Amino acid sequence: MPKKVFVTDHVFGGLEIERETLEPLGAEVVLSASAEEDALVEGAAGADALMVCFAQLTAPVLEAAAGNGCKIVSRYGIGIDNIDVAKATELGMQVTNVPDYCLDEVADHALATMLALAREVVTGANVVREGGWEIPHGTVHRLRGRRLALLGVGRIGRRVVERALPFGLEVVGYDPFLTEEVPGLRQVAAPNEAVREADFVSVHAPLTDATHHIIGTELIEAMERAPIVVNTSRGPLVDAEAALAGLESGKLGGVALDVTEPEPLPEGHPLRRHPRALVTPHMAFYSVEAEAELQSRAADEVARYFRGEGPRCPVNEPA
Repeated sequence: MPKKVFVTDHVFGGLEIERETLEPLGAEVVLSASAEEDALVEGAAGADALMVCFAQLTAPVLEAAAGNGCKIVSRYGIGIDNIDVAKATELGMQVTNVPDYCLDEVADHALATMLALAREVVTGANVVREGGWEIPHGTVHRLRGRRLALLGVGRIGRRVVERALPFGLEVVGYDPFLTEEVPGLRQVAAPNEAVREADFVSVHAPLTDATHHIIGTELIEAMERAPIVVNTSRGPLVDAEAALAGLESGKLGGVALDVTEPEPLPEGHPLRRHPRALVTPHMAFYSVEAEAELQSRAADEVARYFRGEGPRCPVNEPA
């Protein structure tokens, strides 16, 4: 009887890469019909391995899989806040992720959306599309000499630094876990210090209790230069309602959000159509190359487990 690899959800064109990797090991790749908990519990009950993208892997789902002897949970992506890792650890399940894909793509997207707002690219293009030919006077400023603040300076944040410097931007960064110097970056000791005189703020932190709504009313009030705020990390890092209030009050000059809370934003949410907001559909990770790497590396973690090998990127130490 083939091993069952249960895929809870995905956003890819198909699962051919997973099948090419796992079928030679005697595994059948099965996609869940739904990401709702009941469907996941039912599907996980017969699983030998779990692969998850954005679905919530709650305790009942993990317990159902563990009851079949499943010991591997492979996450498509970097963040793991949709997995009950504590429960997985308790059940003896190895959780893995893919922390080293899409780094260039996300850094590119952060800069692209920041520049699009700073240069009023979307506004100008919409004017032309609607039959006009007017320059957005008074809102576009020279980039050179302006300040970019990073909240989080990990693998992606460092790539943002590399991209920002050739534009002549001064880059400051706050990251309590940063222990070495990053060329071109001036480190600061607190988020308030980072954003106070920033013209742009880009968030590249993991989602934790400490970073939840790090861009919220308090930090927005500390911003003195009405910066453009960019989030390509995790949606709950930015309080969407506080950001909207900041746009309306003039405390923020713009927001570029690839991830939101909730996700997707409700159809009628004001940020979808706000003239100073640029919201993209959680696509910063995407390129043809990055998507293939993600699928291949996530499937490889399951293959390694089936072959009796250790994980490449372990998240936890199972009991």
